[in-house]
Amino acid sequence: MIKLAYYGLLSACAIILLASVIYYLVKPAPTGDSSVGWATGIIYLAALAGIVLVAALFWRNKTVGLIILCLPLLFLALPTLKGRLTDLYAWLPTSRAAPLTLHIANNTRALVNVKIECWFGGKDSDQHSLYKTLEFTSKPLAVDQHKLSDYDAGLLSTKSGFVRIVFYECTQETGNGYTYVREIQPSMHFQDVPITEFQKKDFLIAIDGEKNSDAFKSEVTRLKRDSMYTNGAF
Repeated sequence: MIKLAYYGLLSACAIILLASVIYYLVKPAPTGDSSVGWATGIIYLAALAGIVLVAALFWRNKTVGLIILCLPLLFLALPTLKGRLTDLYAWLPTSRAAPLTLHIANNTRALVNVKIECWFGGKDSDQHSLYKTLEFTSKPLAVDQHKLSDYDAGLLSTKSGFVRIVFYECTQETGNGYTYVREIQPSMHFQDVPITEFQKKDFLIAIDGEKNSDAFKSEVTRLKRDSMYTNGAF
C-alpha cells in the first residue's frame, strides 16, 4: 500500500511539475501587478521540484519518501483548515446577557449603504482579515432599528479584533429601460469602533454628511462635471 501510494504521488507531482515548467517556458512573463503572482508561482515550482527530488532519493525507504511527498498536500490544506477553525471560533456562542439593537440615524438626504465590517486578528497584531460584513440600507432622513442575531452580535461584541463602519452613498440610476442603484466609490467616510462599544444593548450609528472625506468630495465633483451625478444628494 505504501509502495503504491509513494509511486502514485511521486508520479502525480512529477506530472504537475513538468506541466508547470512547460507553462512557464511557453507563456511570456506578465508585467505590472500580475508579475507578483508569476514570481510567486516560480518560487512554489522550485519548492515542488526540491520536494520531488528529495522524495525520489528515498526510493529505498518509501515511507519517508511518502511523508516528504505529503508536505505539499499539507501546505495546501493549511489555509482550508485555518478557515474552518476560524468559522468554528465565530460560531461558538458568547455570554451576552441581552440582544444587540443597532439604531441607524440618517441625517442626510442621501440613500446610504451602511457596511459594518468584522475584522479578525489579535489585539496587538498589525495583520487583520475581514471575516464578515453586515450591510444595511438607510433611506434619506430615516431612523431605523435592527435587532441582530446572537451570532452577529457575538461577532461585533466579542469575536472581532475591531469593527469598521463604512458609509456609501447610493443613487438611483436608469438605463436601457432598467432602474438600478449605484454605489458611489470611494466611501463617504468610515470609522473604526472598538468591540467594547457593542457590548451594550443598543448602539447608535449616525450618518452625517459633514464628515464626508476629501476623496469622496473630489469624486462627487468629478461626477458632477461629467454629468454623472444627477440624482446625488451632495
